[in-house]
Amino acid sequence: MPPILGLDVGTTKVAALIGRRESDAQIHLLGFGCVPSEGMSRAVVVDIGRATNCIAQAVRLAEQMAGVKVRSAVIGITGAHISSLNSKAQVAITRADGEISREDVDRVEHNATTINLPPDLEIISAIPRGFVVDGQSGVNNPVGLFGRKLEVETHIIVGMRNFARNLEKCVQANGLDIIATVVEPVATSEAVLCPDERNLGVVLLDIGGGTTDVAVFNSGAICFTGSVPLGGYYVTRDVAAGLRSSLQEAERLKIEHGSAAVEALVDGDQAVPYRMVGTEDETIVPKRILAEIIEARMTEIFQACRREVFKSPYYHLMAGGIVISGGGSLLPNTGYLASRIFDGLPVRIGRPPTLMGVGSELNSPIFATAVGLMLCTHLPPARELPPLAFYPRRIWNSVKSFFYRLAAGEDTYE
Repeated sequence: MPPILGLDVGTTKVAALIGRRESDAQIHLLGFGCVPSEGMSRAVVVDIGRATNCIAQAVRLAEQMAGVKVRSAVIGITGAHISSLNSKAQVAITRADGEISREDVDRVEHNATTINLPPDLEIISAIPRGFVVDGQSGVNNPVGLFGRKLEVETHIIVGMRNFARNLEKCVQANGLDIIATVVEPVATSEAVLCPDERNLGVVLLDIGGGTTDVAVFNSGAICFTGSVPLGGYYVTRDVAAGLRSSLQEAERLKIEHGSAAVEALVDGDQAVPYRMVGTEDETIVPKRILAEIIEARMTEIFQACRREVFKSPYYHLMAGGIVISGGGSLLPNTGYLASRIFDGLPVRIGRPPTLMGVGSELNSPIFATAVGLMLCTHLPPARELPPLAFYPRRIWNSVKSFFYRLAAGEDTYE
């Protein structure tokens, strides 16, 4: 099987992973590249040239490590323009003996995605949540069963057509064929969620640099997708503004000394040195002051996520709690703050599995989406479907030092 590229183009980083699916269905990671992102704002392309160049750099690093050239990519898409809805449809079984065929399933799935959308929106993903045969629910694969009526509930994810086209253009400018476009919270879920959490009901929060993706799962399937236009970059910017430091110095302070919750600090009076912008002289700031700045923005992010979650009719069925991933999850006491805002629900930090091959350091929430995209490479090619429509059955981490410090700040709050 030829190698496949998983490409995560975000606000703060571009991660490219090259892998090959082995005969045992495991992904063997061959190489990876990660570079700081340019030309992106809140996960949307704002400069074609700069974004294209960053993708080229990340892919080149991955190819050099893997020793292979890639021509195909699975790409992730996210942003505040992403929204979702659940659609139901039904069809009558036309065969004389009443046996449900693959064609019947295709018909009912097609009917569920026949919806009216504004001209600037398009379907990015359509994920069947479950089938009903003659009133009997809980059917995962109805092919071969007998019945008179087949129903389906489908989770439909839509996004801005032009935003998706801009990202496609940047990828294709690097000579890559796009075989699948996957909404990033769906990809992340395949890397960090377990089946029991999906069945019990769980909320996934993926805190990126410019956005935080929200996904709700219940009864084993996704039922809500959303995005908040806030992420870790805005925490860093607040620290820089509050302490009058550079963004680089603010990022260092956040990673080395920050906390998402003031009340969880045990050394809040400890002073840490830093340099104010425009001077080489050091000054100091108590950890408590730094935490107050960080907590204000992290609280805003989690409150916005909570409002998104409450748009879902399943918000009260979250026995599996909250799983947080992405680079923002590594900020100490992030889980503590999230649990407080989400009414005491249990919280854990979601890490992707360790893949075979190179890159054990990718077992970090920072690379959860990229690993999830790699786990999507077994799905049917997108070219067999309408443009940018992707209909998965079960959608399944160079500049390594750029994120090394983040990985050292693990939050293990349960």
